[in-house]
Amino acid sequence: MTSLRAAAERPNVVLILTDDQGYGDLSSSGNPYLRTPNLDRLRAESTDFSRCIAAPGGAATRAELLSGKHEFRCGISHSTAGRNLIRREVPLLSDVLVSAGYRTAIIGTWDLGEAYPCRPEDRSFQDVFVHGGGGIGQTPDRWGNAYVDPWIRRKSGWEATQGYCTQVFVAEAKRWLAARAEDQQPFFLYLALNVPHAPYEAPAGTAKRFLQAGLKEPSASFYAMIEDLDTKVGDLLAELERLQLAAATIVVFLGDNGSACGIWNAGMRGTKGSPDDGGVRVPACIRWPEKIAPKRVVTSLTSPLDLFPTLVRLCGVALPADSSGDGLDLSAALLGKAEFPTGRILFTHVGQWPGDDPPERHRSQGFAVRDQRWLLSGLELFDMAADPGQQTNVFEQHTADAARLLGAYGTWWNSIRATVREPVRYIIGDFHQPVVRLTAADWWPSREVNGAASAASLSTQAAIRRTLTTLAAGGVVAETSGHWKLRAASAGHYRITLAPLPAEASEEERAKIGQLKAGTVHLRTGKREVRMDLLKGASAVTLRLDLAVGELDLEAWFTGQLPAGRILGTCFAEIERLGERKRPEIELDFRTIPKK
Repeated sequence: MTSLRAAAERPNVVLILTDDQGYGDLSSSGNPYLRTPNLDRLRAESTDFSRCIAAPGGAATRAELLSGKHEFRCGISHSTAGRNLIRREVPLLSDVLVSAGYRTAIIGTWDLGEAYPCRPEDRSFQDVFVHGGGGIGQTPDRWGNAYVDPWIRRKSGWEATQGYCTQVFVAEAKRWLAARAEDQQPFFLYLALNVPHAPYEAPAGTAKRFLQAGLKEPSASFYAMIEDLDTKVGDLLAELERLQLAAATIVVFLGDNGSACGIWNAGMRGTKGSPDDGGVRVPACIRWPEKIAPKRVVTSLTSPLDLFPTLVRLCGVALPADSSGDGLDLSAALLGKAEFPTGRILFTHVGQWPGDDPPERHRSQGFAVRDQRWLLSGLELFDMAADPGQQTNVFEQHTADAARLLGAYGTWWNSIRATVREPVRYIIGDFHQPVVRLTAADWWPSREVNGAASAASLSTQAAIRRTLTTLAAGGVVAETSGHWKLRAASAGHYRITLAPLPAEASEEERAKIGQLKAGTVHLRTGKREVRMDLLKGASAVTLRLDLAVGELDLEAWFTGQLPAGRILGTCFAEIERLGERKRPEIELDFRTIPKK
């Protein structure tokens, strides 16, 4: 048990993460359009990591900064599609700090799973205030959610809020900090703002200045969202001062990947989703008054991977005995007791291959290897000291360096290949979450129809609405389906409710686009299939069946909705264990089966 004295001497941590804001999306980086005085001042008061290389996508970077492990080792190889779930055996920063007596909270974007054991409350975040999925309006979010007056989920359930999303999240952060000032417990606040992520809905009127400057949409709203978040981060930092917490609080600021806009990208090649510098280089700085030097710029390669070991050490907490990761502990260098390392190699891989594809088929696609001087991207080699914009490929002139980096990439790939193949599964039939909600965003590819449109095409509520609206109007839509990777914790009798729209959709919308035609609902796990007739006009259907303990790949779909026997996947499902099995489980003794 942590002593009160030791807890009182430990610094607090506020980790601020923005979504899709790249290195060039700050006025202090030279952006000619933006005015970000609060973030610029924070950088000046901090040690600034000028070559911080994040992952090429948000879920991946979130896994990296919380675990200190490359996202592939954590279970993350996609931004959605059931492959953005973090393995529960991987220790996270929140787990370690809670064990050391810290109070923890996440506010904003989680993006690492919506069901047990992958929710933030399952990973030692004691206070939770988040939207669903990787962005407001994505499929796992509360249906109909918006940037203005969003619904936000606490551990106790969803609640309505008022105001623009950034204002809502920062106001909650300020309330939470005030409570921590009262209880005098060391804390870890993970403020993961959802802006400036699409759909680029800036606060009313704030994009006008950028439109008048000649920018087009969505760039004008993208920049307006950044200026608004700058104001709100300034409010948060002022609150730390008002509460007299600033001196005892480590503040970290960074983006989750390269710019999604890239209209001014600091001369870098590539944007979000690319392994090039423009896709992964992010603003990153760390402030701890009188402990970490201000106005210091670190040119060594750094990464969100480094935050886990570095923050744990700065907080005076021991790393888990079984913790081994890809991040470096920079605490000694930050405190002026060592030099920042210059000999590391960082590996980037975009991933996002189809779920049932063997990862080996994608081994050499969308990757980059970096050391302090060189960047190998595919079969292009760049001298980043002389050519930071990646304009001149010098692969043939420096074959020895290219071969060295390619060899390092091969060794790294072999170290992660087994881990990246193993799916992370939601658990049903467990008391931690009696009713598990599933969505199309968690679909792995369909086992029923090869090539059916899957999770990537239905990752937003807008995409689902378009599909159902077209279908209701008699139009042609693609076959859609996919399966969920699950594990039943308990054998028993389960209720499974399937629907094209979630339960919280309005009656008006359900009547307009959520009614099914006469047909059949199918539910398959392995070789077992359950079918039930659909009545015309139904908006949901409920099946009950017995399930055994263990892993199952569950796929559900409707027939009769599309012509020529094509299938329509059930985008939403709820699963609940009702009690013991209705029928005794048949045990087969395979030794008694005669050989053919």
